Formats: sequence, C-alpha cells, structure tokens
Amino acid sequence: MDLQRLFDLADPQIRKIWDERQTQLSSQLQYKDLGFGDYTAQILNTKFENFTGLGIMQQTGEKQPYYKEDIAPAGQTTITPVKFTMSTDITQEMLRFNLWPQINNAVRGIANAANARINTDVAKMLYLGFGTTFFTGYDGLGLFDTAHTMGDGSTQSNSLGTIPLSYDNVKTACQRMDRFYDDKGIQLLPCQRLRLIVARENKERAEEVLRSIGNPDSANRVSNVFNNGQGYIDLKVANWIPPGYSKYWFVIDMERAEFMGYTVWAWRPTFDDDKVIINGSKVYTGSTMFRPGFQAWQFAIGSAATT
Repeated sequence: MDLQRLFDLADPQIRKIWDERQTQLSSQLQYKDLGFGDYTAQILNTKFENFTGLGIMQQTGEKQPYYKEDIAPAGQTTITPVKFTMSTDITQEMLRFNLWPQINNAVRGIANAANARINTDVAKMLYLGFGTTFFTGYDGLGLFDTAHTMGDGSTQSNSLGTIPLSYDNVKTACQRMDRFYDDKGIQLLPCQRLRLIVARENKERAEEVLRSIGNPDSANRVSNVFNNGQGYIDLKVANWIPPGYSKYWFVIDMERAEFMGYTVWAWRPTFDDDKVIINGSKVYTGSTMFRPGFQAWQFAIGSAATT
C-alpha cells in the first residue's frame, strides 16, 4: 500500500481521537465556571460599550417642563482574540506498525494543550486582575481595583485588599456587591446567584466557611447564613490558579457575569493537517483563537490574600 493511501485510511481514525478527546475535555473546561461566557467575534478588535441609562426621576412643578437626561455612551472595552497553536507529526512507522498508543498520545496532547491554554488565560483574569499587565477595562484598570471611575465622577471599589478568606469577610464581599451602582448612580439589582472561587489550596477552608453547620469562625457556633438551605452561593475550585496565588479568593455574581464577562472567540479549538507528506510524516495541527475580557467589572469582587 502506498504511503498516501495509508494516511488517507488512517485519517478518519486520527480525527475520531480528537473528537472523542474534545468531548471528554469539554466537561473540564472551566472558563464558564469562572464567569466568562461565550461571544463569537465578527471583527478582530471587538468593541463592547456600556451605556449610562437614565438617572433617578427629579421633582417637577406644575406646568414645568419634564426633567430630561440624555443617554450617553459610557466606557468602551476592546477584546482582541489571540491565536494559539500546537502541532505533532504522525509518521509512516506509527501507521505501518499500528503504534496507535503513540498516535493517541500525540493527538490527545494537542487537545490537552488547547484546553490548558483556555483555562489558564481565563483564570488569569482573576488572579492577575489586581494589576494591568494582563487585561484592562474601559477605565484603564484591572478587573479588581479600589477606584473604578464612574460617569458621575465617583469611584467604586471591588478589591478587598489582602483580607483572608473567612466567614465575616465573605459576608462583607456579598454586601458590597449588592451596593454596586451603574454610571448614573442607580444601584444594581441585588446578587441572586453568587459563586465563591478559590485555588485548590483554599478548597477546604472555603468548604468550612460555606458548609459548616455553624459559623466556623465563631466560638459560640452561631448559625451559618451560607448554610441555610437557600443555596444562593456555591463553590468552585479554579485548579488553574497557580500555587503562588493560592490564598486569593473571589466572589462572582453569575447573573451579572452573563452580560459583563466574555470569552471572545475567533474560532474554538480545531484539528487539521497540512495535506502534505514530507519524509514519511504528516503534520497534524491544533489551533484556537480567543481572548477573555470584561465589559464591566461589577460582576466580581476579590481579595489578593496572602494568609
């Protein structure tokens, strides 16, 4: 059997490995768990723009003209997808001698590489969100900052500094999120679907805070408001947060995140080949082009804790 025919026969089986592996990996992708949904880019530099809405109604006297306030653009954020690639060689020896374990490892390795890149970059939105080195929003600040500038000139903070994960500090985070307001000073709807996000090293501590029968930080074991059966706050472990940031913790409102946090895709992970056999080998390639970002920051609050 000639070499081209050998590769033609093997190609569907090689692609099946990718398809099966992608199905398995999809349950492990964490970007949606961290509050960053899907958006398909129509242009390279996708722009997201907020609008101020209208402020609070003002008192108007009899026969006086109605109070009028214009809707004006607020901040504008650009999220530009970035391309990532990985390739591997499938050789004629692998096919002629049925070395499918090696082929499986090569193809699955590309799938794992795509999965790891997506999870890593979305996790960076959180643990690098206290600076401006990874991504900045419409106000030129990172996701978590003490002075997010609003349209009325006021500032809001969604950074908790370096306070550690505790029962009272999680309560403080939830209460502060409920007081976030828009560019016209209108308070947002109270958070309904909160999520506590921690690194692996903080998992057990987070479970104590949320799931202990009583308040784990109280000597008299008063009732734990997070374990009241209402289920308005859940827990996700972000395994892609590295050990150097292991004490960081975050609270996300998943409902606000649906229209504030995005994973912008030019294309999702794909698997292809270059159609050419060189020196008895065929190159198979995997690629994806995406970028996480946020339109507004009011869906998140976080602490860069060290203890």
